[in-house]
Amino acid sequence: MMHLPPNSVQVLHCAETIKGGIASYLRELLVCQARDFGASAVAVVIPASQANELPVPPGVIVVTYPDKAGRAVNAMQLGLVVARFVRRHQPKVVHAHSTFAGAIVRPLLAMMGLSSRVIYCPHGWAWDRSMGPMARKITQWVERELAQLCNKVVCISEHECKSAQEAGLEPAQLHVVLNGVAEKAPTPRGNVPAWPPGRKRLLFVGRFDQQKGADLFCAALRELGDEAFGVLAGGSVLYDTHGLALPDNAESVGWINAARLEALFKTADVLVMPSRWEGFGLTAAEAMRAGVPVLAARVGGLPEVVADGETGLLFEPGDVSGIVNAVRQHSPEEWRAMGRAGRARFEKLFTMERVHAQLCELYEFSTERVPTVTCVR
Repeated sequence: MMHLPPNSVQVLHCAETIKGGIASYLRELLVCQARDFGASAVAVVIPASQANELPVPPGVIVVTYPDKAGRAVNAMQLGLVVARFVRRHQPKVVHAHSTFAGAIVRPLLAMMGLSSRVIYCPHGWAWDRSMGPMARKITQWVERELAQLCNKVVCISEHECKSAQEAGLEPAQLHVVLNGVAEKAPTPRGNVPAWPPGRKRLLFVGRFDQQKGADLFCAALRELGDEAFGVLAGGSVLYDTHGLALPDNAESVGWINAARLEALFKTADVLVMPSRWEGFGLTAAEAMRAGVPVLAARVGGLPEVVADGETGLLFEPGDVSGIVNAVRQHSPEEWRAMGRAGRARFEKLFTMERVHAQLCELYEFSTERVPTVTCVR
């Protein structure tokens, strides 16, 4: 274990939202950091309404901020809470997760003039989303300016790193740390839907928003009819007002915990990820850990995770017929073989221990318990 001053906070994580992938990422990263830095040396600032989404190891400090107002007011609340915490505890590292947290925390810490090392991870660039040319240019300009206010920018895929370089961010500041999850999955617990017999079991996990493509998943299910049944684990998030009409051959189980999600993985034939953009696709790694093949859109970082034809299949973005044809044309035996290959690929590339080791390098920490891993650049 690292030798750190008693009761000192070494790492502060800040997030504006922890629904979905960021919650999974932090949940498993905090286990590694609490083990090697000491639980009381790790802290998180998260929205109060989502505190239950992030179970943390005993001793990890959780600070919440009120988030019942509009996004601008909530962002100010986040900034105030972070400022108070940093002034009092002076953590060695402040690690900001996602666009809005990065936009608040980086200029705030620069104005405070403290010595904390600032690490920023966008978890998917905002300009990779559907936006007009002018909005894209403005967003890229903002990120270029804010990048000067932090020590390192963590890219969760080679795609994200390339996109940042094309937007004009300095290559020397960008570090690729591929996402990962704990090698040991949660023990499966909880009820799962009764899958109708004789149908292919398709699973969707994520937000019901434009990015994740839940509408495309439902459209594919409508075409498949009695050939398949779909389960959707997830739901809408703050500030999202899009509704989702479920077909007759689908069921939504809402947001569920990691143990119940693992139980779902154990019963599903295929995870479907019809994302319109995706920085990495952490759910794909979780599925591969469970030995579940992944049928994913060829966007963003997903082709780096899913080996096409080996651990799953890729289809063109927005192509509902691509989903339908893949489901129809491959047998259960073929899907199971891809699932086994996916597990092997996960063990090689996508474990949280590897993520933890690479982040230690960026934090400029060292620990005997973490294996040495050279950062991909």
